[in-house]
Amino acid sequence: SSVLNVNVGVLGHVDSGKTSLARALSTLLSTASLDKHPQSQERGITLDLGFSAMRRPLPSHLADSSSYGELQFTLVDCPGHASLIRTIMGGAQIV
Repeated sequence: SSVLNVNVGVLGHVDSGKTSLARALSTLLSTASLDKHPQSQERGITLDLGFSAMRRPLPSHLADSSSYGELQFTLVDCPGHASLIRTIMGGAQIV
């Protein structure tokens, strides 16, 4: 069966726990997720968009009228620093 995907932006002020929330919720991690960029690790801040996901069974009220078997939430972890506004706006365009 196929997967219904919903993109969810994780946006907020610097040091508000965006990446920690995405890490706690995620069951699938991409190669560009959770501050894997070396400068992000050195500086302790998110510099790039991060992508991770979690999958859940499709709710019964959707399963009856749909060809989808699972629901996937793709989390788009955005930076919180105003100086990275272009990256933040790129993330907003995805969600």
